[in-house]
Amino acid sequence: MKIWNQSLKDKNSGIDKFLSSEDIVLDQELFLYDIEASIAHARELESINIFNKSETKKIISTLNKLVKLFKTKKFKLSSKYEDCHSAIEEHLIRELGSVGKKIHTGRSRNDQVMAAMRLYSREKLDEINLINIKIAQSFLDQAEKHSSDPMPGYTHLQRAMPSTWGLWFASFAESFLDNIDLISNTQSWMNINPLGSAAGYGVNLPIKRDISTKELNFKRKQLNSLYVQNSRGKFELELIGSLKQPMLDVRKFSWDMSIFLAQEFNLLSLPSKYSTGSSIMPNKSNPDVIEVMRAKYAVIAGHYSELENLISLPSGYHRDLQLTKRSLIHSVHCVTGTLDLLPELIKSIKVNLQRSDEFIDQGMMMTDRAYELVQSGLPFREAYTKVKSSQDSKSISKSLTRKNSSSGSPYNLDLKVLKSRVKKLS
Repeated sequence: MKIWNQSLKDKNSGIDKFLSSEDIVLDQELFLYDIEASIAHARELESINIFNKSETKKIISTLNKLVKLFKTKKFKLSSKYEDCHSAIEEHLIRELGSVGKKIHTGRSRNDQVMAAMRLYSREKLDEINLINIKIAQSFLDQAEKHSSDPMPGYTHLQRAMPSTWGLWFASFAESFLDNIDLISNTQSWMNINPLGSAAGYGVNLPIKRDISTKELNFKRKQLNSLYVQNSRGKFELELIGSLKQPMLDVRKFSWDMSIFLAQEFNLLSLPSKYSTGSSIMPNKSNPDVIEVMRAKYAVIAGHYSELENLISLPSGYHRDLQLTKRSLIHSVHCVTGTLDLLPELIKSIKVNLQRSDEFIDQGMMMTDRAYELVQSGLPFREAYTKVKSSQDSKSISKSLTRKNSSSGSPYNLDLKVLKSRVKKLS
């Protein structure tokens, strides 16, 4: 029976399946967070005398036992339930009778699911940032190890200027540190309490929303009850947007790796566990792991677009918004599954130093030569023209001094700045 319809004659499994979609599967992720929010809600109900102290104690005790049952798989959230919210309510009624029937006072499944999703998002973003710290540290370790090892620098995929592998590794270290900042800011922006707004129009009860706000460690309550509904999907969209950033870096890193691993370059190598063979070509060893990593950005971009189009709705709640769960949860799984592999992969990268040095020819030294002339007093544009028109570019030394390199350049990485940022986050 549905909590909103007790008539057997209206039962239709095809319609029920269509409406519930993946809800029960997705709600496995939200179940414990919904219980956490229900405990806070019970305390709010006690504060306005819907529950007495004894009833609140029974509700909280039963909910805590349900947490243990769920974690030990003794309580299964199956398709016999409409969703995690009705499953929790049904369990309380089964265990506590009329006391359990009070739990839905002053709330709707609309503000319930948003509270659970905010709590879920907050915790998952913490987990993702912990992985991002490990990734940044792995890149930084490699940057220190190869701080002055030569690497050909490219623009337009053409040889440009001498660089170092330290610069390449450190570029990703700094980018992932920036990703951490962005995700933390998004987490803070989302960390507001929708509980007490019900279905978008509040309830005719003096619900003390500050209790659940404090209990659940939200930064503040989301005040306007209609805005709570209008913000559904908007918050999730911003979260996925912040997750796109590390995945953009993964895509760029994977592209670089694909190029540098190719036999024509042979600048880097990875352990064989990151490769697969061909079903027809015995000679092949394909970097499939980094190629699938590269593809994962498309999954996130797809969920972002899906959600962006989904929330093109008028004010108030619409059943379309049920699908926001799918976009959010699938995105989180995609990102964590991808990022989890990166720290060890980064640590295992081997640099072909001989090959790297061979790729740096005299032509790539011309810019350094121009700056050498600048330091002797020649205006830059004249130095540029002189070097460009020189007939003896092949005689330019590959060992020009770079003692005065700008901060953050290949020969002045200033890694202590990045190390300090990692230390503050760790």
